[in-house]
Amino acid sequence: MPGVAYIYELAATLTDQWSKIIANRMKHIFIILLTIAIIVTGIFLPFVHGDYDYFAVGLSYIFQFGIFTSLLLVPTGLIWLILNITNRQNKQAVKYPLHLRRAILVIAIIITLASALGAFASDNRFSAIAILGMGICLFLIRKKVNLQPIPNGIIPYYLIIIPLTVVSIRLAYFEKAKDKSTDFVIQQSEQLIQDIEAYKKTNGHYPPSLLSTIEDYHTGVSGIPRFHYELRGNAYNLYFVQTSNMLGTEEIVMYNKLDKQEMTVHNQDLLRIPYDSIIHGHHKVQQLPQEHWKIFYFD
Repeated sequence: MPGVAYIYELAATLTDQWSKIIANRMKHIFIILLTIAIIVTGIFLPFVHGDYDYFAVGLSYIFQFGIFTSLLLVPTGLIWLILNITNRQNKQAVKYPLHLRRAILVIAIIITLASALGAFASDNRFSAIAILGMGICLFLIRKKVNLQPIPNGIIPYYLIIIPLTVVSIRLAYFEKAKDKSTDFVIQQSEQLIQDIEAYKKTNGHYPPSLLSTIEDYHTGVSGIPRFHYELRGNAYNLYFVQTSNMLGTEEIVMYNKLDKQEMTVHNQDLLRIPYDSIIHGHHKVQQLPQEHWKIFYFD
């Protein structure tokens, strides 16, 4: 019957259209989730258990500086979303409003500069230069970049979901991950401390130095290169440098069995100024639950 055939053909057409719409939406959901996963992994990379990775801290700083700056995209995305809703019935609406495109371009430049600053802050100057170089290249070819593959109705979700989700995860879990990493590295130091004390029993004094080209006592965390040892009075300082949850802050985690640990910003002060007159520079000292361990915070 012609009527039945027409209904079947219409149902098949609608089904095909909905399948394409769903597939397209799922593709963008996958891209958003993949982007979030990559950025979050980069941010938490210094706390991953394993061998030391020189780029771990640098990548973390780059992603953190960039993602916090990318919060500027959220208001732009909200405005874009509102315009999409209000202009839904207007078939002649501009698909990519010029003022929004310009705003995104300006914010992208700011994000690039912030990411480069993150590289500089982590002493990854080559990475900073590379980021600036890629940013300049993208700026020069911006007119050739086609936004058409991303539907107008989808773009706001990229601008809103990715920054908010990543920043929320970073704020909620970064400090917890750092604290667990601290506990783990302190556990890793137990064998080293035992060997130092065994050396003292055998030789009657602590080793004058553990300076070496190869580290045999591994921290076990990708963002912490090694343990540092310093003979101090009748004891010694054993410490490591870890990534702080406060951007721009350096954390020194130090052990001293007599609880007389101390850290100074400038080694020049140790040579030129009486020790009791030195301004050591840390703005906070925290006693850890582990016995004889403290954290020094430096800006």
